[in-house]
Amino acid sequence: MIHSADYKKNEKDDYYDNYNDNLSITIGHPKKNRLNVVVDVLRASSTIITALANGIDEIIFLDSDKDLLKLKKDGFLLVGEYKGLKLPKFDIGNSPVDLIDAISNGDYTKVALKTTNTTKRLANMKDETFIFSSTLNISATVDFLSNLDEKIKINLMAVGGRNGFTEDLSVVLSLYAILNDDIDINYGFLKDCIFNSKNARYLSSIGYSKDIEFIISKINTYDVVPMMVDGVIKPVQQYG
Repeated sequence: MIHSADYKKNEKDDYYDNYNDNLSITIGHPKKNRLNVVVDVLRASSTIITALANGIDEIIFLDSDKDLLKLKKDGFLLVGEYKGLKLPKFDIGNSPVDLIDAISNGDYTKVALKTTNTTKRLANMKDETFIFSSTLNISATVDFLSNLDEKIKINLMAVGGRNGFTEDLSVVLSLYAILNDDIDINYGFLKDCIFNSKNARYLSSIGYSKDIEFIISKINTYDVVPMMVDGVIKPVQQYG
């Protein structure tokens, strides 16, 4: 039996007074005045992580196609997709597997990236700071976030898109469970969530099953944590 001394029905503030607001979750949008961890598993975050782990020094986002020729002359590898398919005039689509091939066959150190979801939402937010996570760097992300000053508030952002957000939210909840509850993640279940997501099925149907296999088979392969400051993405160590 609950006694009146133990339960204050109308005092809603009691809950919020004890609520730890240092770690939050959003779907589809970042949160102001926080360090936002951007999770776009299929595929922007995975492409960004793969690029920096394989010799790319910096990445910028594009919100238009007007500067493509200039960027090409400046040595940028142009990576772009719309609804999963490679954009005309770009070198490759938003594919981590194709990206590794392009880097190994070229002399690229910079990438300009345009995607359907992530770059469209973040390209004009150059005053904000973001880091990027996917299956490829869960442990590295946790290590980085765990060592931040306790005063820094963190938001885990599942990007999502027209096919839903199952794959992104599964990684976001994994990060939350580790950071907040110190839970050992069932990576088999995480792989199932990604492989069977609506977005994964769509990408497979248009010829990108190789990317899905790469992303679910390379869990924690990379120790790089990408950070975007003033619109430029580099490994977090380069920002001190």
